[in-house]
Amino acid sequence: MMSTKFKRMLRAGVVAGCVVAMGCTGTLVYAEPSTEELEEQKGALEDEVSSLNNELNSLGSDIEELSAKMEETAAAMEETQKQMDEAQKKGEEQYEAMKLRIKYMYEAGDTTFLELLCSAEDMTDFLNKTDFVQNVSEYDRDMLQELEDTQKEIKEQGDALQEQQASLAEMEEELNTKRSELEQQIASKSDQISEYNSQIQKAKEAEALLAQQRAEAEKAASSGSGGGSTGGGNVSTDGKQSLGRFRITHYCPCFYCTGSWGGSSTASGTVPTAGRTIAVDPSVIPLGSQVIINGHVYTAEDTGGAIKGNVIDIFVNDHGTALASGVYYAEVYRAN
Repeated sequence: MMSTKFKRMLRAGVVAGCVVAMGCTGTLVYAEPSTEELEEQKGALEDEVSSLNNELNSLGSDIEELSAKMEETAAAMEETQKQMDEAQKKGEEQYEAMKLRIKYMYEAGDTTFLELLCSAEDMTDFLNKTDFVQNVSEYDRDMLQELEDTQKEIKEQGDALQEQQASLAEMEEELNTKRSELEQQIASKSDQISEYNSQIQKAKEAEALLAQQRAEAEKAASSGSGGGSTGGGNVSTDGKQSLGRFRITHYCPCFYCTGSWGGSSTASGTVPTAGRTIAVDPSVIPLGSQVIINGHVYTAEDTGGAIKGNVIDIFVNDHGTALASGVYYAEVYRAN
């Protein structure tokens, strides 16, 4: 049936060593990636965090420098405003003085510019008085022009400082945004590092458990348990018909070995049992046949899409035993 083929394909990959141990419910087993790979990935993340921290420190220096420039600009703007106020005050004072002078010159007593000119005793005196009137008028115009130029220059400086301050504020906002992004990246990668630490700890525990399971399986195999069998004892192969040399693999009822099938029943309808059940290619070993592998009798009860030709898959109780039992070649004999 389709589920049996699917679980055999998965199982074959696991037994061949392409898939590392994963735990069934309540059982901790070793899982990819390895501790070394996790350590490498963690180290790469730590390097990234270190680089981001350096960038953040540099960015902090830039922000401090920018803040200092903004303070200097603000101080310059304040000074410019003071100069503007002083120039405005000076202009008002000068304007008032000019009005008083004009009032004096044109309205004081009975003397007017015309009378002043008419009172000249001779041509020289007339020209002198004319120069006087002209000089006073030009002085007022020059002073007003100078004041106007000064006010214009101060205003231009103030406008330039305002533009500079706005530009600095925009740069500060961009740097603060970038700093926030860097801090978020650092926090995210730090969380990943913490997760890696947790995974590394679990991987170490899983490796230790796997090593223990492998040692137990090897001990059981060396005592003649037939790759994780639950009993049956050794059987002599003297006089037995050899079926040839077979590739021996192992599987268990976990998801990685059997998929959704879960070891509920074999292709022949029996309940898979460690020490008895094997999966075979029915065209090589018919279902129901009993064979001897390493002195132990097994019954051909199961099949699989990856079990073709001289391949036998031995059922065991757990994934650690399946991995520890490994893949090997053995002479197989007919038992019945």
